[in-house]
This record gives sequence, structure tokens and C-alpha cells, in this order.
Amino acid sequence: MSSIDVPQVIHDFFEASQIPLALSDPNLPEDSLILANSPFYRMTGFGPTEALGKNCRFLQGPNTQKHVRKTIAGDLMANRDSQVLIRNYRKSGEQFDNFLFIFTILDSKGAPLFRIGSQFEVPHIDRNPKFEAHTTALRAGFEKINTNADIAQQQLVDTGALVGLTVKKLLTARLDALKYV
Repeated sequence: MSSIDVPQVIHDFFEASQIPLALSDPNLPEDSLILANSPFYRMTGFGPTEALGKNCRFLQGPNTQKHVRKTIAGDLMANRDSQVLIRNYRKSGEQFDNFLFIFTILDSKGAPLFRIGSQFEVPHIDRNPKFEAHTTALRAGFEKINTNADIAQQQLVDTGALVGLTVKKLLTARLDALKYV
């Protein structure tokens, strides 16, 4: 399905993660999904046969914010990581607010190889501790994938501004590049 084989370290990371994750291949038409994990399927209600081979836009619906769609599209076109709060839909049609991180994994020449999407359902209460736990687990997984830790750079993101909440801590959420040796 992918234009290249997905390294085993990514398969292992997805299988071990309790965080909903999806992997796309930016070299395929529509940046199609080529891998997702069980937490992703549980959160969305869609199964592998319904999700793989499609762009993640299948999670969008009538109340998905147009400005957020444009932000994601612009970030992906520029091969930038993206962090947005987007309204998505489960298979059942139920809406949920999704704090979405999209990280582009670059090859050794700087070309996009994969995109990892991490989804986090944002409940209306207790957002701060859940964001922190989600980001800590996600970052730990990316550190396992990234064999060149010196390439990775941290950027603090004020999630309070993103979701309109006051938070006590900044959320570490962005790795500039994940490259394979």
C-alpha cells in the first residue's frame, strides 16, 4: 500500500502506544493512511478496512471548521508539523473535539517520508492533565523512533491559547524532524 516499507520501529511504536496514532504516506495520492493503531480505531469507530487507503479527512463533517482545514492543508503543503483543535466525527456520527498533532518524518535528504497523526479527544473538563499525559507519552514514543536525537528540537506550545483555556504548564509538542539513519 505504501510507496516504501514502514520500518519495524514504527510498527512497534504504534502497537505499544495507548495514544491513537495514524500513519500516512505523503507520496501516495491524497496522503493516504497506511497504518493506524487500535486506540485510533477505538476512538473513531472505524476499522482498518474503512480507514486505510483513505485520507484522514473522512473524519471531518459538516461542523468541521474550515479555517482549521486550511491551517492543516497549509502546514502539510509546507512540510510543517501541525497542531490544531479540530471537530471530527466518529463512525456513529457523534462529534468530538480532536487535538491533532501531525508530525512529518523526513528522509535523510529532507523529503517527506511519512506523516504521523496523533489524535487526542478533548473532553470539556480536566483538559490540562490529559494534554500533559498525552504529550509525554507521544514524545517518549518519538524519541524511540528518532535514532538521531540531536536532530529533534523541542518547541513549547501554549495549549491554553489553542483551546481557550488557562494552563499552568506549556506542552512540549513538536519535533522538527525525525530522520532515519
